[in-house]
Amino acid sequence: MDPTQKKTMNRSVLKMKNGLPYFEIPEMAKLGWLRHGFLTRRGGVSSPPYDSLNVGDANGDQDGNVFRNRAKIAETFGFEPSRLILLNQIHQDRILLLKDAFPDLPSLLEYDALITNIPNLFSGILTADCIPIFVVDHKKRVFAVIHAGRQGTAMNITAKVIRRLKKDFASSPQDLIVGMGPSIGPCCYEIDEKVFLSEWEPFSTSKGTGKWMVDLSRINLDQIEKEGIKQDQIFAVDLCTRCQNDLFFSYRKEAQTGRQLSFIGIKQTTTG
Repeated sequence: MDPTQKKTMNRSVLKMKNGLPYFEIPEMAKLGWLRHGFLTRRGGVSSPPYDSLNVGDANGDQDGNVFRNRAKIAETFGFEPSRLILLNQIHQDRILLLKDAFPDLPSLLEYDALITNIPNLFSGILTADCIPIFVVDHKKRVFAVIHAGRQGTAMNITAKVIRRLKKDFASSPQDLIVGMGPSIGPCCYEIDEKVFLSEWEPFSTSKGTGKWMVDLSRINLDQIEKEGIKQDQIFAVDLCTRCQNDLFFSYRKEAQTGRQLSFIGIKQTTTG
C-alpha cells in the first residue's frame, strides 16, 4: 500500500467480542488510554425491522430492547452505561465541547459533534447511512466524534471540529488520527440538484437527469486534508451500509430500521 494513501478496511478485519462484531482503527487500538469501536447491527436483542443491535431510541423499537443492547455494549467494552453520552443528532454543525471535568448536561443535547479530554467519558454516533467520524489527538489525549450526513457535510462540520481541536486544545495536525466508519457509498447515495452543491462535483457522478451520485466520504476526506492531516493518518471502513445491509442498518435501504453505534472514550484513570 502506498504510505501516502488513507488506509481502508473491509470485512476481513471484522473483530468479535462477546458476540458483538466490530471494527477498530489499528492506530487508535494501540493507544493504551483509548477504547473505541464501530459496531454493526448484529449481536443484540431487537426484533425486525430493528434486528438486532439497535441503539437508537427514536425509531420505534421497544425501550427495553434498546436498554439491553446499550447495556451489552457497555459491559462488553468495559464502561458504565451512564458514562456514554449520545447526542440528539440534528443534521447541523453544532459542536459540544466538554473540557477537564464532567459537567451537568442538559437533557437534550442537540449537537452533531462532541470534543472532550475527560477520562471515563464515552460518546457515540448513531448511524444508518451517515458517516461516523473519530478524530484523536494521541499526544494531548483528546478525542472528537462527528456525525456527518449530507447537511453536516455541506456545513463543513468535520473541518470545523478539527479547527476547534486546534483552537481549544492546541492540537497539531500531525498528531491527529482520523477514523471514518461505514456509511452509504457513492454506489448508492443519490441526491437531486436541489440539494447538490457545485463544490461536490469532483466527488460525484452526474446521472444526467438532475440527479447525482455523491461520495460523502471523499468530501469529508477533502475537508480533513485541507486542515493539514495527511492521508496516512486517516483510516476508513470501506463498506457501503446500503450494499452491506446484512451487516449494517441502512435508512436508504429499509426506511424503518435501527441505528448502529460507533463509540469512543478515554479509559478511567487509576490512582495509586
